[in-house]
Amino acid sequence: MKVIFSANTSWYLYNFRKSTIKRFIDNGHEVHIIAPDDVYTDKLKSLGVHKHHLFLYSNSLNPFQDLLTILHLLFLYFCIKPDAIYNFTPKINIYSALVSYCFPSLKVFNNIAGLGTAFIEDGLKKKILHNLYKLSQKRANIVFFQNEEDMLHFVNSNLVRIENSRRILGSGVNLDDFVATRISKEKTTKFILVARMIEQKGVKLYAEAARLIREKDPTAEFALLGPILDSNPSAINRDEICKWVESGYLNYLGHSDNVASVLANYDCVVLPSFYREGVPKSLLEAAACGKIVVTTNNIGCKDAIVDGVTGFLCEPKSLESLTNALEKVLKMSPDDFIKMKISARHLAQEKFDENIIIDEYLATIKSNNTN
Repeated sequence: MKVIFSANTSWYLYNFRKSTIKRFIDNGHEVHIIAPDDVYTDKLKSLGVHKHHLFLYSNSLNPFQDLLTILHLLFLYFCIKPDAIYNFTPKINIYSALVSYCFPSLKVFNNIAGLGTAFIEDGLKKKILHNLYKLSQKRANIVFFQNEEDMLHFVNSNLVRIENSRRILGSGVNLDDFVATRISKEKTTKFILVARMIEQKGVKLYAEAARLIREKDPTAEFALLGPILDSNPSAINRDEICKWVESGYLNYLGHSDNVASVLANYDCVVLPSFYREGVPKSLLEAAACGKIVVTTNNIGCKDAIVDGVTGFLCEPKSLESLTNALEKVLKMSPDDFIKMKISARHLAQEKFDENIIIDEYLATIKSNNTN
């Protein structure tokens, strides 16, 4: 079959869906990528795909720019003549499905990876998104959700039909690339937050918790890993991160395409996120590497751990709760420390293996091809 994978960045498709793309190619499908060109375009091409640039401003609210995106998708679908398309990220999920009404035989598979900031508070943006989802998602043959809450929200709000909904645990993780490391308890317990540097990920809360912990236990180490998104309205200010580093609370490691090599030097991955996540890939990768996870009892995040077994849950936006969870990690005996890390790896093997997710996609496209 001629299959399209589409998202708002080439970076996303390479870093989150590379293994899926490779498996589709290995199974004889002709894979086309539709996404804006960026520094990952050539890496995608090296996989053996056909790459098509898309005119798209993912954070824009300009209706003229969005109309151009829709027209560009229409043109690309007409030229490629695909059999099936897999959409990722919000705008693509919506606009691709809308355009697909012009191609009745095209199979459309959308992926809702969390609802982000737009669904936290009521407002005009939420109302517009609700109506766009309601109109567009009825066109999708299947809509994949990463957590139960998001799926029930869409079904109960009449945005999707229950028979067209599926639940999968994120994009999974490559268990060959992410292996268990630093299992024993060392003299220094090392924490790291892996995420985009935006406020909703709980980055500021993490920095304040690091300050409080280090005042009591200077041997504990804290780090941040992830890109600073200057164009994002919720971005953490670069100067603020520099102040944290200069004050000695934590280290900022920048951005890395080899997260596994960074995690190898740490004991615990922390994500105090307080918005509607899907299932954060950083937590799946943490479990695969045998890391203790501290995250919030929040939609998406809580699906990535077993509280008290592979890590600890804390309450969203609560500095006291986060600090208490981090102190639990510091106070663990060496045996319990090792046991929790091994349990995390076992959880990843049982539930987070990306092959489980990829098999689901392949099985779905085969069944739809025979209908």
